[in-house]
Order: sequence, then structure tokens, then C-alpha cells
Amino acid sequence: MAQAATDVRAMFDRIAGRYDVANRIMSAGLDVLWRRRAMRLLLDGLQPSPWVLDLGAGTLDGAVEIVRQRPDAHVVAADFARTMLVEGRRKPGASGVALHKADGHRLPYRDGTFLAAFSGFCVRNLRDLALALAELRRVVRPDGRLVILEFFRPARPRPIWDGLCTRRLVPLVGWAASGDRAAYRYLPESIQRFDTQADFEARLRAVGFVDVRSHDLFPGGIASLVEAR
Repeated sequence: MAQAATDVRAMFDRIAGRYDVANRIMSAGLDVLWRRRAMRLLLDGLQPSPWVLDLGAGTLDGAVEIVRQRPDAHVVAADFARTMLVEGRRKPGASGVALHKADGHRLPYRDGTFLAAFSGFCVRNLRDLALALAELRRVVRPDGRLVILEFFRPARPRPIWDGLCTRRLVPLVGWAASGDRAAYRYLPESIQRFDTQADFEARLRAVGFVDVRSHDLFPGGIASLVEAR
């Protein structure tokens, strides 16, 4: 599912127990607010009892937020790192979420299964992004919607933020919070290898999403939401 798939899967399984703590510290809790906004975009106006996919669900923060905002939803959480899903199962609100160990390049769902799909901080790790996005297009209904929450490679250099914070401070904080230095060196490296926001929007259009738009998130567009229909 990811670049150097076996190593990345092992990395996420290894840090599962400290993953949420590290995220809260590194984002100063903003990741919670980012997910809430993402779910409002994803869920607003959906018909009753929608089927919703959380791809790369990790420790189920996204899936649980879907349940919180839409208790009537049928929520499916898919991730290739089983330990992350097991860790997330302990959270309040997670008991009604269906957990599937699944590869984002070969999703085990029929065409048009879901009315909506979400992915938070996952697509940057996919080995074959074009194939995985085509899979998302396949499993989301033609009248459905997709929302991606992600760190994109900046289109223009940001020396202070990217040089000091992303490449130096974030790995140190992640190491302190998780005890795993390699995992949080991987984060800035993966951002630098990833698409710009404009590149990613073009990929979504290429696989068949027609209405694609982006929203930069506070502070300063560090993270972004991309919605597609």
C-alpha cells in the first residue's frame, strides 16, 4: 500500500500505541479540529444511513468522528496496519465501526459501495497513487463524494517552516512522544516526495472526479483538505 510497503506497514504497527499521543503533541491538538472540519464537508447533506469508507483509518480517529457526527452511518475502516486498527478499537464510539485489514491498491469492495469516502494522512504513503485513487473512484458511487486530509509538498519554498519545523522540530517531538526516531524522520521525507496540492487535484480529475476543490487549514496551510465529487 505504501512506498517500501513492508517497512512502512511495520513502522505504523510499531508506533501504534503512541501514535495518537504523538499526533496531539506535534499538532498542538489541531489534528482533531482538522478532522472535524473534514467530516462536515464529507457528511453534510448525505442521505440517511450512508455507507462511508475511512481509508488508511489508523487508530480510528476519523471513523469515530464520522460516527459522532452521523450515528446513522455504516462506517468501514480500512488500513493495512492491523495493530493500528486494534489500538483504535478501544476508543469510545469505535465498537460499531467495521474494521478491515485492506490494501488501498486492491480494495475488497464492490463498485459504488460507498456514498462517501475519507482519507486522513494516508495517501502520501501510497506506493502507486494513481492506482489507489482509481480504486477510490471505483468504490465511491458516481453521485458520492471524497474528502482527503493531507500534508502536501509546498508549491513554493517555506524556509522557516519547512527547514526548521518540518525537518528538524517535528522529528524531535515525534521521537520524544513515540520513542521511535525513524518513524518521525519518515514524515518530512514523505512530504517532500509527495505531490503539491495542484498536482494532487489533477490526479483526482484524471481518475474521473469532476468537481475538485481544496481548502487550506489553519495555521498557514500546513495541512489541506481536498474534496472531490
